[in-house]
Amino acid sequence: MAAFKIKGLEEEKLFSRLWYTNYGLVISGSIIIALGYVFFIIPHKLVPGGVFGLSILLHHLIDHPIGAIALCINIPLLLLGLWLVGKQFGIKTFLALLLGSAFIDGLMYLFPVSLLTSDVLVSALFGGGIIGFGIALVVKAGATTGGTDVIARIVSNKLDFSIGKTLIAVDGIIVSIALFVFKDFELASYCIIAIIAISLTIDLVLKGLNSKKLILIVSDRHAEIRQFILDSDFGGTYLAGNGLFYPETEKQIILSAANRKGISEIRGFIRKLDPNAFVALTNTTDVIGNGFYSD
Repeated sequence: MAAFKIKGLEEEKLFSRLWYTNYGLVISGSIIIALGYVFFIIPHKLVPGGVFGLSILLHHLIDHPIGAIALCINIPLLLLGLWLVGKQFGIKTFLALLLGSAFIDGLMYLFPVSLLTSDVLVSALFGGGIIGFGIALVVKAGATTGGTDVIARIVSNKLDFSIGKTLIAVDGIIVSIALFVFKDFELASYCIIAIIAISLTIDLVLKGLNSKKLILIVSDRHAEIRQFILDSDFGGTYLAGNGLFYPETEKQIILSAANRKGISEIRGFIRKLDPNAFVALTNTTDVIGNGFYSD
């Protein structure tokens, strides 16, 4: 699964609105994660990486509850992470580890036969999407679901490897072991689909719904474009620049940020006003000021 930068622990007053919100997200996210695993992933022996994926694998080898196995793996990893990396996770992460494991084992006890669909592809997509949504809620609360994310942080902190590459390597090893244990090489494709569905859903929930774009504009009619941006209640700034072909020619460059609808309107206005204008767009997820609010 993809890595995500967890924000530092926020100052939470006991029983404040923020306290209730964050712990509510942790609890609801843990329930959703358990639902995705129990009703879609576990019945098909899918192993979507991570500690829960490894726990599914071990469950079929030693016949112990998946949640209990995951907890036995997660707690030492969390303690190791706190010792080597620092106190970045806190009590909300510990709660997420406990609840995720407890909900999975509880649901498996209540619904021993929990196969909702015999279609493995549908299960990989829906299960991955549900799990990703639950993980995103936990991350939104300033916590993490632990597991291989902790391993990736430790390796990244101690060695010259990125968190993303380390996670891919660890999840790849877990999936590879599952292939030999279950002796089903077609399973690999569905495991990968589930991993991708989890990652894309997390991105969509944490970034996509709040995505913004930066726009860079070079035009001789910059003054009119500037006024249109201001009239649209978006801010921006002028950057001084010179052309590559004619370095002696000074250019006024506009840098602005807007949501998808605003960007579409700005591009439409520029297209009509100055078809020869240079316009470059890039995605961003956190814009503060001038009508934007950080999460």
